[in-house]
Amino acid sequence: MDLVAWNPATLDQDVGMLFMVNPTTIGPGSTDGYALSYQASDTTLYLSTVTSEATHTIGEQPVALDPTHQYRLVVSTHDGFTFLGTVFDTAQSNNPVASALTQDYTYQNAPGVFALVVLQEQHPSDKGVDATFDNYYSTAPAAGTMPATVTDLSPPPAGKATEIYPTVSVGILNRDTTVNASSIQLWLDGVRIPNGSLTIDPNYVYKPNNPSANGQSFPGATITCSNLTLYPVGTRHTNAVVFMDSNSVLQSNAWTWTTAYPFLSASNSLPLGSLSLPGFDARMVQSSAANIGGTGGLNNSVASAKAVLAYQYAVDLAATNIVQAVAWGLNAGQNGSEYGAITNFPGLCIPPGNPNSFAVQTLAYLQLTAGYHQFYVDSDDTVGIYSGTNLTDTSIVLLETTGVAHQSFAFVVEADGLYPFNIIYEEGGGAAYLVLNSVNLSDNSQTLLNTPGGVPAFYPLVCKSSTSVAGPYTVDAAANLGNVLAEIPVSCDGTNINMMSFNQEVTGGTLTVPISGPTKFYRLDGPRATRITGINKSGSNWVIPYLAP
Repeated sequence: MDLVAWNPATLDQDVGMLFMVNPTTIGPGSTDGYALSYQASDTTLYLSTVTSEATHTIGEQPVALDPTHQYRLVVSTHDGFTFLGTVFDTAQSNNPVASALTQDYTYQNAPGVFALVVLQEQHPSDKGVDATFDNYYSTAPAAGTMPATVTDLSPPPAGKATEIYPTVSVGILNRDTTVNASSIQLWLDGVRIPNGSLTIDPNYVYKPNNPSANGQSFPGATITCSNLTLYPVGTRHTNAVVFMDSNSVLQSNAWTWTTAYPFLSASNSLPLGSLSLPGFDARMVQSSAANIGGTGGLNNSVASAKAVLAYQYAVDLAATNIVQAVAWGLNAGQNGSEYGAITNFPGLCIPPGNPNSFAVQTLAYLQLTAGYHQFYVDSDDTVGIYSGTNLTDTSIVLLETTGVAHQSFAFVVEADGLYPFNIIYEEGGGAAYLVLNSVNLSDNSQTLLNTPGGVPAFYPLVCKSSTSVAGPYTVDAAANLGNVLAEIPVSCDGTNINMMSFNQEVTGGTLTVPISGPTKFYRLDGPRATRITGINKSGSNWVIPYLAP
């Protein structure tokens, strides 16, 4: 069945096929059989039993399909109880993007084999058509003629490899014929990979969450190959797998993919040495009305954090601080530290009166060298970490979690420089912490950002200058070197020394600029609106005061 057009925003139920339906039970509320379906809302391919039109999952595979592509869904069985559901991108219709695989005997002796294309849709609907099907058909191959087949390819055909060093993997399922493991060859960009560089399991295909007589193992073979080459981002590559089956029939699958790992372009960076003030800008907004993670409230997600930070809900508490490390936990400094947390969240007291339903946005320029970088985050709840063309850009996704996370993430930097980072965190209820470390690639040790031995972070207030009021404006290293912030301690209740030592509110500052050369015009770019309030001459310098409310 070809899925030629679909809308993930409105396709909120399964779309797919019924198969091996019992023809004596077909009817509203009574149909029995099996289903292969895709659900856009949770980006999962499902194999299910259907009993009186109630479904029970017997196999599944996460796969995010691109609504700008067209896909082919294929379901098959060679023995009446092993079911293979496969998704193909029609741009490469012989190479599977993903598959669900299972064994089930519920309807093995059903009186008929039957295929039906179905679409479930909420009615009435004011959103128009959810999906369009075309080119759907079924066949009954002759007994014993279904050969071993490729079930899984990674990186995905016609897709993107988001890993910096993508692992190439192939799954092959035995059917009426079996794969000859000694015949397997893997090729990359026209060059055969030596078998000594491959890891081949000659016995099984492994499918998590897909039950079989052997647990999650199905007869066949699995091939994996680690990649140690850093391919330029956006480049296209071709893999091919070749093997022979037990009937001495040669089979090959060739597929292409494109590198799409997180890449920080030098065009988005500031020059080294152009900023001098260490630290992060951290803005916290708390809203009990949003009730993040609570019954009837917002779910734990980056989207919920953005809604609270945008003041879409009544605000209980808001604070903006300069902090020197992203290492926060509700119990920091009290009953131990969560994963190295050294202070409470910016703007919260220790202990907080209400430790729930808040979001924090943290901005800084990180000093990074060209090449591969790895960071590690401990977070409870959700966190998103981004870079892009400016401080608040989220176009380059370095990491997005959907709950508690203890994981590393990697990215590549084009050239030495200062790169904008945007960290968005939310806390619903219960435990709360956010700790961000850089990873030493030589020994895997971890160091907090902006601490000795770690990646330097600079407060994201940038002075730019131009000889023309119309610009263009460029970073003025001399002005930034003379930037002094005006800070006041944030103590919530006026007595909390622990909070005062780590969190300071920025109220403004002064720029001290040497008097030299032609007339210059100055502007400030920062996390919030700033206002230059005057200019004073002091010896051989101009002193420019500003407010940052």
